[in-house]
Amino acid sequence: MRDALWGSIMHERSLVQTLLNQVQQIVADDGGGVVKEIQMQVGDLSGVEPLLFESAFTELAREWFSKECRLVLEIVPVKAECRLCGQCFEVQKFEFLCPACGTGPVEVIQGDQVKLMSITVDSENTVTGAKL
Repeated sequence: MRDALWGSIMHERSLVQTLLNQVQQIVADDGGGVVKEIQMQVGDLSGVEPLLFESAFTELAREWFSKECRLVLEIVPVKAECRLCGQCFEVQKFEFLCPACGTGPVEVIQGDQVKLMSITVDSENTVTGAKL
């Protein structure tokens, strides 16, 4: 159990380091400035544990930017589309069955990504980001 938790902590820490590298590059390419806020979307099916991600961000952002740099994390629910009837639905309790026709061949259309949404720099300049 301890090894699994440690592995999960290291996974989120690595993702945050990748994010901070990406943000640093975007800000530098856009002329620089002080990063005030980073907005992210994290899907329920992305494999990211939001609390561990936030904890790693709090620790690492101070080293990269400042202790005032804030993370806004939006959790995105899993949505799927039935391949047989075309019904779009929100997946509940990880049951990937179409509520309309009861079949199982579905395609996940939302909730499996980690996405940088925006960066607020200095004087409220916002740079729209890209998928990690």
